[in-house]
Amino acid sequence: MRLLNEWLVHRRDLLALFGGIFFSLVLLLSNDSRQVHAVRSWAFAGFGYILDQMEVVSRYRGVHEENQWLRQETAALMLESAQLQEAMEENRRLRALLDFKERSALELIPAKVLGKDENGFINAIFLGAGSLDSLKKNMAVVTSQGLVGKIYQVGNHNSTAQLLLDRNFRVGAVVQRSRVAGIIRWNSGNQVVLAEVPKRSDIKKGDVIVTSSLSTIFPGGLDIGHVTGVSEENQSMFMDIEVAPAVDFGKLEEVFMVRVRPLLDN
Repeated sequence: MRLLNEWLVHRRDLLALFGGIFFSLVLLLSNDSRQVHAVRSWAFAGFGYILDQMEVVSRYRGVHEENQWLRQETAALMLESAQLQEAMEENRRLRALLDFKERSALELIPAKVLGKDENGFINAIFLGAGSLDSLKKNMAVVTSQGLVGKIYQVGNHNSTAQLLLDRNFRVGAVVQRSRVAGIIRWNSGNQVVLAEVPKRSDIKKGDVIVTSSLSTIFPGGLDIGHVTGVSEENQSMFMDIEVAPAVDFGKLEEVFMVRVRPLLDN
């Protein structure tokens, strides 16, 4: 009883306000005078407007919640679509690689590209295959587009491949059309040059450059790139042939290593 009295004392002002409002409403509803009727109509109209606004707010909250749900569903569908697109793209790449392997006369060992190292000692990629997968140092690394580089270091399960774009990479090459020979080396960026080519050699823009069959490491005929320009120095006996690589090194995800078959004795 004491607690009830304390509660009533602390809330007497609020109770008095509600009591006044209650009795005012009773008087308004029980009185039929014209003035009271006008006040009553105004009060009901005001309450009606307030209720309408509350309903608008309620509907707004409902729409807001529905929009939030729709945004979540849209985001989920976009992620699912991106994953499906990525799976389709991976399927397309793997089909192209499988087709290349089936069409190639070379014995190929597949490997996944795990990462790149463009700022280290060599311009290289890391592969998810090693000596237990029959990889050996200096094996040629290729894709269906052409020459990527060669194996530089070999572990049991992983390897490092030196790229064609490394400053220390060299490979003997020839112009496929005219058979003019030279040495492929890195020039700058994603460009290489066919160097040590005698002046006035038969080379044209667009000519395809392939690996030389005289190479002791690389099988002959691997696509390296195509000629984009010729650079001559007046006091030199040779000219540098600018070559755009056939391989898009920014999109390497799967590669093959070429296993050279041993020659059989007659």
